[in-house]
Amino acid sequence: MVARAHVLLAATLLAAVAWPIQAEEPPVVEVVPVAKSLVRDELITFGSLRSDESVMIRPEIAGRLSSLHFREGQSVEAGALLVSLDDSISRAEFAQARANLNLAEKNFERAQMLFKRGASNPQALDEASAQQQAARATLALSQARLDKTQILAPYAGVLGLRQASPGDYLSEGQGIVNLEVLDPLKVDFRIPQKAVSQIRLKQTIEISLDAYPDERFSGEIFAINPRLDEVGRSQAVRAHISNSDGRLSPGQFVKVSVILAERPNALVIPEEALMPVGERLLVNLVVDGKVEVREVKLGKRQAGLVEVREGLDGSEVLISAGWQKVRNGDAVRSKAAERTP
Repeated sequence: MVARAHVLLAATLLAAVAWPIQAEEPPVVEVVPVAKSLVRDELITFGSLRSDESVMIRPEIAGRLSSLHFREGQSVEAGALLVSLDDSISRAEFAQARANLNLAEKNFERAQMLFKRGASNPQALDEASAQQQAARATLALSQARLDKTQILAPYAGVLGLRQASPGDYLSEGQGIVNLEVLDPLKVDFRIPQKAVSQIRLKQTIEISLDAYPDERFSGEIFAINPRLDEVGRSQAVRAHISNSDGRLSPGQFVKVSVILAERPNALVIPEEALMPVGERLLVNLVVDGKVEVREVKLGKRQAGLVEVREGLDGSEVLISAGWQKVRNGDAVRSKAAERTP
């Protein structure tokens, strides 16, 4: 039995020599290159869109609405005739004023002739001159009243919904229709007191709104209220947004991003590549097939990516998945990380 055991042991040793133990292969990790991208420092707030100019068309004199010369929602040019009021009384007053002026001018000419001949005194000449001037003023007043029966567009824009119909009697200042200038639009928003020093004229802003969730519209700050609101300790700011395609409307609620700074070639890496160790943030690089751990300083975070301010130069390849199973100096096999579209 002892001899047989020795034989079995010898056979086992020979088998071990014939089949050597294979070395364990390095682990596989997913890697990504350090990317470059535009990174912005933004101040986020909310605001509302307003017409660049907005006015309610109103009559300056009372009268019956004779006719409307527009359609609701129509675009009009500056100076276009919008509303005509009944002008029969105004025309009669103008005709009377013109006749009175003709008489006053003839009386003045007659008074001058008599004064030159010595048949009249200076007082009569002065009275005739005053009557002539009063008649001219009365004619100008009646002309102005007649002109006000025709209401013109003060500037080019888009008309809203009318609030009166032909035949209505309108009092002075009664609203007829609103006129809006829609290109450009104004954006009114507020910024907190702590951010006042970061805002300046001609600064770029971008707005987004629910109607166009995947778009951002660019504009520029053109006015800043020098006085802060005493209740909310905020400052009112106004910007212009181009609306040449007419897709934006006054009154819309918008998210406003004030662009404070831009870095067009900032280094960015995936957030999952970061390895927090206490208060330090590390990344695992692959250098010549081995792991190299390096500390980094971060900047802006956005959409799953993070900006690296210090620690990388942009030429590195880093481990985005699998760094938990490797250590500094370990050999690794690399494969490109699968990116979700």
